[in-house]
Amino acid sequence: MMGDSSIQQIHATPGLWVMAITGGGSAAISRLLAVPGASRTLVEAAVPYHNQALQAYLGYKPRQACSPTTARALAMAAFRRCQQLQAAEAPTPPAPTETVPASPVFGLGCSAALTTDRSRRGQDRCFVAVQSLAASWEFSLQLQALGRSRETQELLCSELVIAAISHAQAGPVLNLQNLTQALPSLATDDQLSARCEVAPQPWQALFEGLATSTWTGPEQPRGIFPGAFNPLHAGHRTMLDLARATLGHEVVLEISAFNVDKPPLDYLDMRARQAGAAGQPLVFSNTPTFAEKSLIFPGATFVVGSDTIERIADPRYYGGLAANRDAAIALLQRRGHRFLVFGRSDGKGFIGLEQLPLPASLAAICDGVPEAQFRIDIASRDLRQATDE
Repeated sequence: MMGDSSIQQIHATPGLWVMAITGGGSAAISRLLAVPGASRTLVEAAVPYHNQALQAYLGYKPRQACSPTTARALAMAAFRRCQQLQAAEAPTPPAPTETVPASPVFGLGCSAALTTDRSRRGQDRCFVAVQSLAASWEFSLQLQALGRSRETQELLCSELVIAAISHAQAGPVLNLQNLTQALPSLATDDQLSARCEVAPQPWQALFEGLATSTWTGPEQPRGIFPGAFNPLHAGHRTMLDLARATLGHEVVLEISAFNVDKPPLDYLDMRARQAGAAGQPLVFSNTPTFAEKSLIFPGATFVVGSDTIERIADPRYYGGLAANRDAAIALLQRRGHRFLVFGRSDGKGFIGLEQLPLPASLAAICDGVPEAQFRIDIASRDLRQATDE
């Protein structure tokens, strides 16, 4: 077991932590609290163990309770929580000659599936993730050794949680040998892996609230294609080509790192989306709604699918009030925006712009792409389901 000296070192190193642990590894919380100095390290710890508690903590229902994706979502939610708590604190201003560096903020998420008294699919496993302003870390542990008790597995998970804290406090680097040495309960058959993504400064600026997008061009783009692009597929590429030809200017992919009903993307997500763009112009933003996009991409034409236009027309997305929807559409009109709308298949037929019952004010700023020019029945979610963890 990792000794008190390692935890003493954690408490002696600047860093504020919020932790969210589910399924295993919660013993790490009591181990941190048992060593003097924990108040310098631990801001808050949560154990959203039940499915409903996990969903409430994340703000959405994860596809799997135990997965690296869920651990990273927990870490991001914890990181944002720690940011909020730090911002809410009102420290005494330092003297004019005194410089007090701010402690770095971290969020940790742990998602584990350990030995249980009920039937469960998959092998025993534990995933730990850490999020900071500088980097995203992911630690994956597949428990191969048979016959271990739940208590022994819990000990190993807690060792991984504490080792991940030490690793992240040392800086945005990976040293798998040091990590392995910090897990005395690790068996030779167990499989341990880790990865880290260090954020470039423009990405960090988004999460600090110092920038609204990562765009660095001399002029704001005139065409914006918003989406998750998880992954960018042939349908998206065809839409890009047709949009550029139709509009007569460049169209830039835009991914909001922040979402209305999910934790923000982390840096591992952002790097994967950037790689998937395969050289296409891409900008990350912190603008999940079109009203917010309008502020940073003035007068742009938005390239969207007919399902997106349906959501823009639906009062449910405006607190159930048609007046709020109409005000948002009027705002987009005043700012000179238009929508280039691509149709989609709903499994029964093709739904293009002409099939949509839109408010007249929204229809007036929309142009549709005919079915004869574009029809590809493919969705990113179908490709993700084929390769999900």
